[in-house]
Amino acid sequence: MDRHLQELAAQVGLRMHPPERLVNSRLALATAEFARERGRFELVHQALFQLHWRGPGRLDDVGDLRRVAAEAGLDGDELEEALRAGRYEEIIDASRREAIEIGIEAVPAHVFGRRYLVIGAQPDEVYQSVLDRLESEAVQ
Repeated sequence: MDRHLQELAAQVGLRMHPPERLVNSRLALATAEFARERGRFELVHQALFQLHWRGPGRLDDVGDLRRVAAEAGLDGDELEEALRAGRYEEIIDASRREAIEIGIEAVPAHVFGRRYLVIGAQPDEVYQSVLDRLESEAVQ
């Protein structure tokens, strides 16, 4: 799986350094929700991907998450308190239930037009095919 992912990344000029161990991403998901509430989701979302795939740091390390939050202009102490209190656990669980209900069992997963699901890292042609289909449906 890693080799396939590396090949796809290389095709589009990305260099990825996957973590050496499986990471529990719940704290990172909670950090993203914290940022969403404060209007900084996109910035934090991108930083979390950078952290995971390029480093340095880990998505399950509160210190690293505090750093990401601080770099996005958020309060690290407030984030840590929210993580400790489990403030976003219900949101994360609800999102997971919704994903399972629509057939998402792996990441990455992308839903196009609220009806086409593409699971896993795929070649550009797969995404283009779905986009072309959506475009042709819109014209009809």
